[in-house]
Amino acid sequence: MMLQRSLSLFVAVPMVFLSACSNDSSTPATEGGPAAGSPLAEAWAAHGMEGLHTLTVGGTAWRVRNSFRQTHSASPPWPERDEISNYQRTLDLDAVLSRATGDTFASSMFLDPAVAGTFAQNVTPAQPAWTAQLDFWLTPWGFLKGAEVNGATAGTATVDGVALVTLSWQTPATQVSPAGLQYTVTGYLNEQHLLTRVETRVEDDFMGDLLVANVYDGYHDVAGLQLPSTVEQQRGGGGVFGALLSTATVNPANAGELLTVPAPAAAAPPPPPAAAPAELSEQVAPGVYAINGGYVSLAIEFADYIAVFEAGQSRQRGEQILAEVKRLFPTKPIRYLINTHPHSDHTAGMVPFVREGATIVTEASNVDFLRMALSTPRTLLGEETLAPTFEAASGVYVIEDATRRLELHHLPNLHSEGTLFGLLPRDRLLFQADFTLPVNGAKANPFVVDLANYVVANGLDFDRYLAVHAAAVVQTKADLLAAIGQ
Repeated sequence: MMLQRSLSLFVAVPMVFLSACSNDSSTPATEGGPAAGSPLAEAWAAHGMEGLHTLTVGGTAWRVRNSFRQTHSASPPWPERDEISNYQRTLDLDAVLSRATGDTFASSMFLDPAVAGTFAQNVTPAQPAWTAQLDFWLTPWGFLKGAEVNGATAGTATVDGVALVTLSWQTPATQVSPAGLQYTVTGYLNEQHLLTRVETRVEDDFMGDLLVANVYDGYHDVAGLQLPSTVEQQRGGGGVFGALLSTATVNPANAGELLTVPAPAAAAPPPPPAAAPAELSEQVAPGVYAINGGYVSLAIEFADYIAVFEAGQSRQRGEQILAEVKRLFPTKPIRYLINTHPHSDHTAGMVPFVREGATIVTEASNVDFLRMALSTPRTLLGEETLAPTFEAASGVYVIEDATRRLELHHLPNLHSEGTLFGLLPRDRLLFQADFTLPVNGAKANPFVVDLANYVVANGLDFDRYLAVHAAAVVQTKADLLAAIGQ
């Protein structure tokens, strides 16, 4: 007969930092549980895994506002969060199933009033990609089940000067990265044999071997069952999700119901794809080309080199932009790649340009995070590690030679504190991302108002208002000023 127990918990989240790790012994999986006396067996017993098949935990949670890499600041911490009430997660350890639900108010990136919504996260065997399954295996119970099934290796690590026991295991040979490498999962055990941290790496086109870690604290003993009261998931060095658990039920009688994912509502048919532009690039001024077909990029010719403003929303788009720039200017090197702001849809195309040797020009507060992200090893992708170079822009940063002047203006706003827009004074052109003008009489969002006020206060003069997110019609300075009633 399955056990059924409940738990009530409440404590705060700690932060754990790692220094070194080495593996030195192996614990093979066995029928009926781990080998007696092994570190895995001690952790198995300490967590109350015996007889545990399904588990439901609940309480409150939070997620980083807008999502990871869409944050207000590039580098952590990221204090802007959406709270999640009625948070509940159910796991089936035998079937690799997990369903999490909750209620939240989602604050729009563009500062519309927050609207009620739902939080949902589902993990099923039908989603074999590591990116889709790691949230199951990073839980204490999923990790220990994986350690039993996949033959964990025991070792030691130093955490804040304290020697801890580690358990590491690899995914099956059928679950591998694009480079054909199995994924490694490592857990860190305290003196009570309880997991304080579980981590893995997953491939990311932009961030390489992205480290994902769950940090645990506040274990409570209820009828021999140890559960953490808090969890924080960290990506890119900062917290992106956390939960404060107040209830738990082992082997709930209604586990099947809790794990059933409702059928999705019928979706409206997608709109037909936009017609591809007749020409990928459009000359918007002598020696200046807008590269269309996705997020717009600007190729700007100087006497001895090219500056490219924005790299696109994906690596594939970045490669397309790069190829078009080389076609337009076959004899000139690309010296600079200018980044408007560090959000994921405005940085994902950078990798081809970094490989090309272009220096990234971005607002100064973005440099540390982007350098870390682009310098991370890329072994899971089967690629060489990048060596990015940066120039930090602040205030008004000028790129200029005898033929052309490009001004990069830093305009922090509620969308992103590390935002740059570009002004080509001679060509009377302003280029920007996400300062999208309102349509049909709608009210301008606050950062469009910020830009319009900045233009007026600093006497910036231009004719064309060109956007990374292309407008349906040609826009002008007059259209921008109309957004603030001028």
